[in-house]
Amino acid sequence: MDYPIIRQLYHDALKQDADTGKISMETKEDIKALLEGLKSETGGQEHMIHTDEILLAASAAEENGFVKGFLYAFRLLKECTGR
Repeated sequence: MDYPIIRQLYHDALKQDADTGKISMETKEDIKALLEGLKSETGGQEHMIHTDEILLAASAAEENGFVKGFLYAFRLLKECTGR
């Protein structure tokens, strides 16, 4: 299933955090730190391509993690309330 309403909630939450992108600032900073050591090993253009690819993958993973977490929380709430 695609869960468009939950995905919209995720994007709305990002906008409320003053981040207009598709990935949180925390994740961007983590990726930047991880890639800093690789910068000298690759050329400038190649480094930018790899950075973009990693950011796209991280964006998808972050969004899917939000959806799964939301669904798990809903299931837990349902179990706790006995419904």
